[in-house]
Amino acid sequence: MSAVVYMVEEWIDPSLSWNPSEFSNITYTWLPIDIIWVPDIIIFNMLEYVNLLENIRMPVKVYYDGKVVYSYPALYTVMCHIEIEKFPFDEQQCSFDIASWGYSEDKLLLNVSNKNYLKHYNANDEWALKKVYIEQTSYEHEGTVVSEAKYHIQVTRKPLHYVVSLVIPCYIVCALSIAGLYARFSSRRERQERFTLGVTSILSMAVLSLVVSEKVPHSSLHVPLLIKYFLFQILLVTFATILTWPILKFHREAFKQGGKIPPEWIFNILLMKWKVNGIREKYDDIKRQQKQLITQGWTSIARRLDYTFASLFLFLTTAPTIYILMSCAERLKAEDYGSLLYEIEKI
Repeated sequence: MSAVVYMVEEWIDPSLSWNPSEFSNITYTWLPIDIIWVPDIIIFNMLEYVNLLENIRMPVKVYYDGKVVYSYPALYTVMCHIEIEKFPFDEQQCSFDIASWGYSEDKLLLNVSNKNYLKHYNANDEWALKKVYIEQTSYEHEGTVVSEAKYHIQVTRKPLHYVVSLVIPCYIVCALSIAGLYARFSSRRERQERFTLGVTSILSMAVLSLVVSEKVPHSSLHVPLLIKYFLFQILLVTFATILTWPILKFHREAFKQGGKIPPEWIFNILLMKWKVNGIREKYDDIKRQQKQLITQGWTSIARRLDYTFASLFLFLTTAPTIYILMSCAERLKAEDYGSLLYEIEKI
């Protein structure tokens, strides 16, 4: 995590105190930082530090009672443990571990102020600030107890961009593919274009998944939710394409020379038993309509499979999409930036 922080350090230096009545009632003054003692406070888990006023000779404010106020803006980059299992609905927590480098707790004790330190906060386009709290503690290092203060920052990702640019296009491609795979085409064709449509859709989703892999943080510990969604949709279209094979076979039987009437067990499985009796009665009574009855039987089976598979796969592709959309709406509804900016909890 990278953050621009406005640091304010205060301490008491008795050697810098004076009596205002002896110096024209002057209660404070400004001194160059390089001529006074400054505590060696650092952020232990930082990766990079940039002093935004490096080329400016910064003064410190010194009061008559020895109180010293040292403030400066700086850019800190700290190490954070990233959890991406629920991406893009993930929440992350980072901490700024502040302590003295060389002084023990009995020489330098950190006290965290309860002042509103988020008044200069600027909202981020990708992350929403959820919670900030402070933990004052100490740790032992080589037999020395060191005072430490930890600023914990919890942020939640704003998922709207990922849902609009990735999830919705993926769902549209998948839904249209399934609708095209099981659409009722002309009954006099074998509809082999279904395989072409299915393979084309799989390739389109594979290309879209490349875009997803670039946007998702890389980790070998967990598979992000967005990647799981894309893999599920790709597998769904793959199975939908494979299951068009029996429909093509039944459709081919309908126009096959010397074909046979469909077996009764197929109608039983597809809940079409009432049609079996009717077809068989016609088959026994009207021999001249045998070809028409065979075509009607196999065609009705193919149509029932079209309807069944289309309904099943559209439900399977719509259900996780609705879950993601509802999660996105809930996340957007829960983001109350006004209350988050001033939420302070001290442990």
